[in-house]
Amino acid sequence: MKKLWKIIGLVTALPLALFTLLWLATIGDYPVAKTTNDDPALPFIEINGYRFHGETFGDPANPAIIVVHGGPGWDYRSLLPLKALADSYFVVFYDQRGTGLSPRVEATQLTLESSLADLDAIVEKYRKGGEVTLIGHSWGAMLATAYLGREPHKVSHAVLAEPGFLNGETFAQAGVRFGPRWEVGYLWFATRKWFESLHIDGPDPDAAQDYFLGAAAAEANREYYCNGVVPAAGKLRWRAGATAMQAILSSALDTQGLFTLDLTQGLERFQRPVLLLASECNTLIGVAHQQRQQRFFTRSQLVTIPASGHMMISEQSDAVVRAVRHYLAQTP
Repeated sequence: MKKLWKIIGLVTALPLALFTLLWLATIGDYPVAKTTNDDPALPFIEINGYRFHGETFGDPANPAIIVVHGGPGWDYRSLLPLKALADSYFVVFYDQRGTGLSPRVEATQLTLESSLADLDAIVEKYRKGGEVTLIGHSWGAMLATAYLGREPHKVSHAVLAEPGFLNGETFAQAGVRFGPRWEVGYLWFATRKWFESLHIDGPDPDAAQDYFLGAAAAEANREYYCNGVVPAAGKLRWRAGATAMQAILSSALDTQGLFTLDLTQGLERFQRPVLLLASECNTLIGVAHQQRQQRFFTRSQLVTIPASGHMMISEQSDAVVRAVRHYLAQTP
């Protein structure tokens, strides 16, 4: 019996000792950026009492371009090279509800439908009775696609940079899975980030989980990048929105982790050409995947951005901006 108690004591003590060691080893300062609720110096776009973190560039008299960032749960920092278009357009960036530097909200407010409603509110604010151009990246390109099917008369041009998947079929074809990578290196990285998050206290109750999930998710899809290495451009963000990421994905996936939404509904109503951008290195949702998704659009062209992964807008900004300018100039 004494031997049994020694074994039980050892089994109990080892995890506690390891936890204490990791907690002590990760003591440090891990700053998390404030949102527009807590930092009055941040630029914002207020709609219906909600202060989206956002910026505009260019002459408001010019045609508007609305930039829709990816995720769900990231922000527009990595897309800022698109402000080069402000010489001819009025370019609008915004962090989606509950993510980036926009205020945090309850999970019940974060779904595909709420994201589309917010996008429509941004479009209405800047279209001035006319039409806007949408540039969406990743999840943002998925949102923009759904919006084209619902409000085709409000959009003149659409640039879709590697939309992840537009329905359950293309989700299955892509082979994308959400969650951790079951590799020792990744699990150690995620464990360390989780322990670091335990030392975070503010600036708001979501800060610790935003820090952890933002770091862990950024490293989870290495197939998106050249040589399987997440580039510096892949880490260009102010702050993740963990609740937004989890809530929106939960609203889009079934209990088996399969994508249940069809974002192609009504797309036949948008008769104008769409520009699809694909990165050369992305082996999951790159060139081959976007070629499969072209069939959903009445008219489309696909441009491959060389020597880039999923974060092409930051990795190869000049090539992306050239492709967008050419499309906008050639498409009436």
